[in-house]
Amino acid sequence: MSEFLNVKDLVVEYSSGGQIVQAVNGVSFKLEKGETLGLVGETGAGKTTIAKAILQILPDPPAKIRGGEILLEGEDVIKMPEKKLLTIRGKKISMIFQDPMTALNPIMSVGSQITEVILLHNKISQKEAVERTCEILEMVGIPRQRYVEYPHQFSGGMKQRVVIAMALACEPELLLADEPTTALDVTIQAQVLEMISDLQKKYSTTMILITHDLGVVAETCDKVAIVYAGYIMESGTKEDLFLNPTHPYTHGLFGSIPKLDDDSKRLKPISGLPPDPTKLPDGCPFAPRCPKATDACRSGKMPNVEITLGHFVRCIQAEKKEAK
Repeated sequence: MSEFLNVKDLVVEYSSGGQIVQAVNGVSFKLEKGETLGLVGETGAGKTTIAKAILQILPDPPAKIRGGEILLEGEDVIKMPEKKLLTIRGKKISMIFQDPMTALNPIMSVGSQITEVILLHNKISQKEAVERTCEILEMVGIPRQRYVEYPHQFSGGMKQRVVIAMALACEPELLLADEPTTALDVTIQAQVLEMISDLQKKYSTTMILITHDLGVVAETCDKVAIVYAGYIMESGTKEDLFLNPTHPYTHGLFGSIPKLDDDSKRLKPISGLPPDPTKLPDGCPFAPRCPKATDACRSGKMPNVEITLGHFVRCIQAEKKEAK
């Protein structure tokens, strides 16, 4: 397998009301062709900003990429001219947005919206594009007769299927899935995830899955990155994170999940709230909430320690463990 996507030291800031919001702070990760990375963390951690930066659809203003590289097959998308980006979006990189209500145009039929994407990136006739649209709709479990219907005529789960069909219409090499199942009930969620997985295998698609749900990560991802306050706090293979979680924040996330074999009457939530992104604390951003924090954690730059091959932890205490 060859390196397909390499994000190096990505820094993204938003300006808001005269203040600077530090949304993404030196994020780095690599993906090979066909791999799936799960970005996990609380709301506001910077997960969607990372995905939008890769697709180069951050609103400017207020968002600015202040540093780093996003190498797609060796080419930096940050430096690409807009004309080239237009040929890549939807064709090479595609995104499933979190809310299908805002991703779909209410005054166009769902079929025509998908056909528009296909015609934009392929030199085929209108008739061929319509036929391909019908095939894609059927592939995601929507009868072709519903091509002419509008978004308001579909249920939430069906709308999400339409958004997925649109994202996969041109067989993208990289799929950015932003919480694609959050608004769905558990049964439909399982069906949608299975469908994405099947289509991913069919097209050998590389995927970044943004989610809060560690169960979804366990089911679908090869690699995991735990995101907090714009930093990747821990990253590695799925096995690394589930069998050897090391960062206190990762432990906190796992402690917040109900377990069938545990008789505890209450879960163990992480105390406190994520830091204000306009005033990130010195040292480790998790230190104010961390039960193991020391004075050393509250000042200076936190090292990103490779505790085993490919398993990185941004924690001063992980460095101490390694030194023993």
